[in-house]
Amino acid sequence: MATSESQIYALVLGRVIGYLREQRAWSQAELAAAAGLTQPTLSRIERGQVLPDAFTLRQLAGAFGMTSAELTQRIDAALEQTAQVARSSAPAAPQKNASKLPWWQVAIAAAGAAGLAGLVAFAVGSALDGGKKPRSPAPPPRPAAPPGRAPTPPARPPRR
Repeated sequence: MATSESQIYALVLGRVIGYLREQRAWSQAELAAAAGLTQPTLSRIERGQVLPDAFTLRQLAGAFGMTSAELTQRIDAALEQTAQVARSSAPAAPQKNASKLPWWQVAIAAAGAAGLAGLVAFAVGSALDGGKKPRSPAPPPRPAAPPGRAPTPPARPPRR
């Protein structure tokens, strides 16, 4: 599991990419195609197993309709939120010299690797939601009825 700063960054970056993709109701295959990647590569990025290069990051940002600077800003905000949550939830000095350790090592010592992954997921959602629940997209407008004809009732959505 993540034990270095670059591994933590890859985990947060992957969560941000996955979060943005899910907010748009895109599949991994759809985002991968839009960014010029394969679905397995995107899957590895979202799981934090690989850190994309600058070109790939630019392609992902473009697929989301933003610049690489805007995407990086969101990733940095999520990383900072993760660090704040980790610092506030870690017990006071769980081990000797804990205050000299990087925040993620303290979090791993306190909560374990699985706990850190959960913390990252929570913090990314919190940072990107801004504390708000995501809104559902509005349904498409219904076409107007022809003159002299009553409008048809809305169709029921299919059951899943």
